[in-house]
Amino acid sequence: MSKSYGNAINISMTAEETAKRIKKSQTDGERTITFDPEARPGVSGLLSTAAICTGRSEVEIAEEIGMGGSGQLKKYVTESVNEYFAPIRARREELVQDMDYVKDVLR
Repeated sequence: MSKSYGNAINISMTAEETAKRIKKSQTDGERTITFDPEARPGVSGLLSTAAICTGRSEVEIAEEIGMGGSGQLKKYVTESVNEYFAPIRARREELVQDMDYVKDVLR
């Protein structure tokens, strides 16, 4: 995912916005999910995103999804990213509600 391609996931996004962004991610027509950055960059990028969020390896995630196809992969990535960002987003929301505190920190 890349900001220049317009498909980056921002911390400020809601869980629903994140899901929409991931759902639009480019994959391919192969049913079996494999980690192959050269031949399958879209699928591999999604696997890398999930790996960062879960602490698991791309290959391990790919093997778990197996024949689940890109729909199952995108579902897994969406859940992983939203779970990873949930506490960060919650803290961000708390800070937005207390802008005096934010201003004090910035000073």
